[in-house]
Amino acid sequence: MTKKYANYIPNDQHKIKEFKQEENIFEEISKELLNKSVLLKRKYLVIVLISIIISSVFGAYVYYFIYIANHDTVHLRSNFLIQNLRGDTVDTWIAWQKTDNALFHIHVQNSQYATKERTDAIIDVIMSQQKIELDDSIMHKGPEGTSSVYYVGWYGALNSIKNDTKFNIVKNIHFHIDDDVPTGDIVIILTNLSNPDGYSAYTNSIVDEVNHQILKSTITVYNIDKISLEDLKTLVRHELGHGFGLAHSTAPEDLMAPTITTNYPYISECDLDAIHHLYDGGESSKVVCEK
Repeated sequence: MTKKYANYIPNDQHKIKEFKQEENIFEEISKELLNKSVLLKRKYLVIVLISIIISSVFGAYVYYFIYIANHDTVHLRSNFLIQNLRGDTVDTWIAWQKTDNALFHIHVQNSQYATKERTDAIIDVIMSQQKIELDDSIMHKGPEGTSSVYYVGWYGALNSIKNDTKFNIVKNIHFHIDDDVPTGDIVIILTNLSNPDGYSAYTNSIVDEVNHQILKSTITVYNIDKISLEDLKTLVRHELGHGFGLAHSTAPEDLMAPTITTNYPYISECDLDAIHHLYDGGESSKVVCEK
């Protein structure tokens, strides 16, 4: 009987076929590993490049600040200032109506608070003829290099006004200390009491509304034991402005500002322009400052 060997493959051929299959599988695995290796290398290169960039930027940043710390540098700073040369005003209300060359009496009420040092300070504010020239940039009135004249005392300030006016500007000032009831046109009272509304000083004027004139003014300076002589001068100088007929100024650096904050509380050219305008018939009006 004859044997049939269907699909018979010799052992050697079978081994060769298995080897080829294994070789193909190995090639596939190698290719896959190679692809993964290439991707890993790319990711590694990207990470390395990013690290280098970050390190470079950080190094440059650190170097800049080390350089700044060890070298002199120019620090650039900015600021601004708006100078309102023709916008500030001084208000006026009513003037005195004195005959030409008539004495104008400013008296201080005698009291325990009217010491020699304080009365001397008040006399300086009233009678001084001293002038002070200040750069306009300091007072926010103009560019550096231009200047304006200011007055320490009202006598010197008022007598600097040369133009004629409708009513006589108060110029012939007389000072006195009253032991009894003060009789001056303007009376100054020093007290250790506090003002109920918190004012440091206050001017109370009696006026004749029909004839539009001031009849008498009383200036009270409060908390006298708590203020310096310079503060006393500033307060009296300001209140005398009211006593002569001025109201307040819109310029914060002016003596007649409602709250006195300036380091130079002297009588300005603008204050004197307002006085001139007032005594020329410009009562209850606003005088625009030229600078």
